[in-house]
Order: sequence, then structure tokens, then C-alpha cells
Amino acid sequence: MMMVHKSMPAQIVDAIKDENEQLIRELIKSNPEQISAFSPFGGQTWLGYASQLGKLGSVKALVGLGLDINVGDNRENILPICSAADGGHIQVVEYLLSKGSSLDVSKSVRNPLFAAIVGRSVEIVELLLAAGIDSKTRYNSETMIDMDAIAFALLRGEEDCAKAIAMWNSKGNQEIAKLLLAEADRIAEKNAY
Repeated sequence: MMMVHKSMPAQIVDAIKDENEQLIRELIKSNPEQISAFSPFGGQTWLGYASQLGKLGSVKALVGLGLDINVGDNRENILPICSAADGGHIQVVEYLLSKGSSLDVSKSVRNPLFAAIVGRSVEIVELLLAAGIDSKTRYNSETMIDMDAIAFALLRGEEDCAKAIAMWNSKGNQEIAKLLLAEADRIAEKNAY
């Protein structure tokens, strides 16, 4: 059988997928340029890639090697916490928060709360709310009109996420939460067309 030599990125991919922390450390230490490299997968950092896969051991190894949790991909600057939230990987989100991950809401695509909604995780939504994410930011772009997190959740059919955010924004007042949900429903309806 013919042996095929694996490229450095392929070796790192395998080590991340296998959560082989020792091999990750060896590969990065012997190839220090990989600390600031972008993976061939959507231009993510290696930390973003490991976060997307939900590989907590690999995430911890990469952070330990000095990969910056607040460096995003090379296209939209989407941070690893968004990749983890989008994948529904609560343990990775918790770890990144514990290490000081930024909660960037400057664009909807960078907003970890929106990523948690896409990932269909009420638990991550609640975790991000408790961590202090700005849940009231509204976005206007080519694809969104006055869109906040509650409306985004309703537009995506994630009612439980919408209710959790409305309850948080209303400080637990059910009447105010109902009003917020009604307003968000109008916004979602307007954005559906």
C-alpha cells in the first residue's frame, strides 16, 4: 500500500478532531507560524475550527499554546465563541467565556447570541445573557431591517430562544415580555419578505 504524506494542516486537523492534545502541542511548537495561521476551512483560526467542532480538549490545548480567543476568521472576523455557539457546544462556549472571550455585537454575523439562535440552543442563549451580552442591539443591512435577537429568533422559528431573551430583556416581567415578543413578531414578519 502506498503511503501518502499528510500536509501540516492535515496533521493539525487530525489532531484537533482526535483531541490529541499532545500532538497538537508538538505540531504547533514545531511550526510556530501555525499560531497565527488560518485553517483551510472557511478561513478560521485553528481555535475557531476546534470550537466549531466542539472539541473542548483541543480548544484548551490551543489556548494553552497562545492562540488568541479574540481573533476571528479572515473573512468576517467571526470569533471562536460564535463558531462554538452556532454548533451548540455549550462546554466550549463556557470555557471561552471563562477565558475572556469578547461578545462582539458590531455585526449580526459576529453576534454570539445570533449564533446560539442558529445553533438552536436556549442554554447557550441563557449563558450569553448571563455573561452580559447586549441582547437589544438592532441591525439594519441589505438583509435585515431593525432586527434584534428576539425578532431573529422568531424569524428562525426558535420560539424558546425568543422567549428566553424577552424574559431577560423584561427583567422577568411577563407582561413586558409579551409586548417585546409581539413587537419582535412584527419585525420578523416585515423581514420575512
